[in-house]
Amino acid sequence: MKVEHKLIRSTLYIGLSGELDSSNADYVRGKMDELIENSIDRLVVDLSMLDFMDSTGVGVLLGRYKRLRAKSVPIFLASPQKGVDKVLTLSGVYDIMPKISN
Repeated sequence: MKVEHKLIRSTLYIGLSGELDSSNADYVRGKMDELIENSIDRLVVDLSMLDFMDSTGVGVLLGRYKRLRAKSVPIFLASPQKGVDKVLTLSGVYDIMPKISN
């Protein structure tokens, strides 16, 4: 599991690659929390290289949403692969974190 990031102006881009499940959720959660501590205006999570996500991964995203919502910072989910997109659609995540094209 890789977590990459870049900050462009006040938008934080976080790229996830590999598989996001219970075996690495703590690592991803900790890394994302560390990155979002800085002052940002929005977060874009690039899912184009994420091969698999289960309900634990959805929970990781929802937890970051709750932390950023308290600061009025929106989250956008970019370019999910087909399997990940299905999980996010069925869980209703796109209602609070819109899907965008990267």
